[in-house]
Amino acid sequence: MFFIPKYQRAYAWEAESVEDFIKDLKNCFEKRNSNIPINHFFGGVLCVRYPVAGAVNQNEYEIIDGQQRISTFTLLVSCLIEIYKGLLEQAKKEDDENNKFILQERIKRLSERFIEFRQEVQRQVDSIEVMKLSRMDHPFYKELIRGMNPSPSRDSHEKINYAYKTIYKEVNNIVSSSSLEEKMDKIEIIQNIIDNDFTILYMVTDSKEDAFRLFQVINDRGTNLTVGDLLKAKTLEILEDFKNHQDSCEKFWDNILADPPSKTEDYLNWIYASYKGKRAKQDELFDVLLDGFFPSHKEHKTENFTECESKAVYQTVKNINEDIEKCRKLREGQWLYNSQQPITNWDRTRLNILLKELEHTLSIPLFLAASKLDHRTFSEIVQVVEKVFFRYKIICNQHATALRNIYYAESLRIREDTDSYETSGLKQKLNRLIATKASDSTFENGLKMLEYKQSGGSNKPLKYYLMTAEYYCQWYLNGAKGTPLCTEKNRIYDFAGTSIEHLYPKSAKDKNEKLEPLKHKLGNLTILDPSQNSSKGNEPFEEKISMYQQSSVKLTNDIAKNGTWTEQEFNKNQDLLIDIALKVFVP
Repeated sequence: MFFIPKYQRAYAWEAESVEDFIKDLKNCFEKRNSNIPINHFFGGVLCVRYPVAGAVNQNEYEIIDGQQRISTFTLLVSCLIEIYKGLLEQAKKEDDENNKFILQERIKRLSERFIEFRQEVQRQVDSIEVMKLSRMDHPFYKELIRGMNPSPSRDSHEKINYAYKTIYKEVNNIVSSSSLEEKMDKIEIIQNIIDNDFTILYMVTDSKEDAFRLFQVINDRGTNLTVGDLLKAKTLEILEDFKNHQDSCEKFWDNILADPPSKTEDYLNWIYASYKGKRAKQDELFDVLLDGFFPSHKEHKTENFTECESKAVYQTVKNINEDIEKCRKLREGQWLYNSQQPITNWDRTRLNILLKELEHTLSIPLFLAASKLDHRTFSEIVQVVEKVFFRYKIICNQHATALRNIYYAESLRIREDTDSYETSGLKQKLNRLIATKASDSTFENGLKMLEYKQSGGSNKPLKYYLMTAEYYCQWYLNGAKGTPLCTEKNRIYDFAGTSIEHLYPKSAKDKNEKLEPLKHKLGNLTILDPSQNSSKGNEPFEEKISMYQQSSVKLTNDIAKNGTWTEQEFNKNQDLLIDIALKVFVP
């Protein structure tokens, strides 16, 4: 009887490890099938042994290291059982009593060894599972190895499911034969491989302390423990004497580690930067996070770890879990607050565009800290960051380090004095940065270099700018006084559905020598609202005027007032767009 302790990670074998496992199986099969069996060493398994209360000479084993191997071996055996069940149905249809009996016995023996068996404890007989995975993985795993076809709901489930289906397919290929007997013989060869050719170094200790010490240095077949796995292991280990806090933290960690490891690592990095105002060194990430978030872990080496310190660890894990949920939302550009005035849907879309469309995830630590503020201040910070990022990084192509440092410093300011925080300090820092690295002349030159890309690049920044210019157009035409303002927030254009329109066509039938070199430049571009179809895209400007007149986009509608499209109109439109940008894209 094996079980996975709370501090262990979920099933983590990637496709490559599963494929290696199958290659080892195939190699051993070919050798044994040719009467020259070979031994294959699979590494070590480390367990802590516990006696079963009320049973004589019965033990259960807590797997400290090696769950990936043992779980995968069990998946292999469950595939053999499933194939045997198919052969049993075939034997029944053929009234083959001899093979039917053999198959039933093989299924029974394999199931009792690897799936579940009957055990008597104090004259009570129960079904006992041979292998229990982590709390979040076991219900899925249990149904899967019993052929119940469960649906994956987290990353580790996807990995288990992939391993099972891949192994099942490959074993089926190995045992494929024309006759029932040949298939049975080939599966028996695989059973002999498991019993005789596969070798595992099995280490058993009765001391959990010894097991913990070994756990820190042993990894599964080249699959290194992730930072999240190690943090979970360490925190649950130091809470071993505080069961209520340990149980709660186990549930938090199950949620924290539900994503692929690369995402979880990003989230932990963002959270650390948001609280500490600096990046964690990647080669020291575990130690940095452990010392930064759980300084009391050092006290655990003594006998002085208290209930108060246990509660502090619990609270920190709880906070990380809440911040992980925010990271997931922010990564998808989702608003963190309930819908409430005066923040409109238009305001909320700014966050989605910044993080999802423009992919400015560098700002997420700041937004994690800003989520402690009210929704109006949060929205103000989003729009300040949005405008500066477009100007400073996308158009002026300046290094992001200076932005990042401002975000980190501001995160600390927010956390240190949330109640009296104001955005004026952030704006002053960004204004100074723009003055030195993204001045009006640098910004204007960058906008003039902005071009529509037909292939090999993204037009998202260009579309973003044209849409933003449209949103602030009326404010600009009204005199551009005060803070830039979108005056019609009920008019929201879907980013994906809005298309960029070439005023002088991309593929003109009658080419204009002066406009041809300018056709992908800013002055020749506008947007069409999603309801309009640009089927006339390659028609001359004069033929598209009626379409532009019907557009809800004011900038496009105003362009239709031109009776023709020449270099003069191009320059006029470009000057307008650049002047709007100079007024709008300021903190």
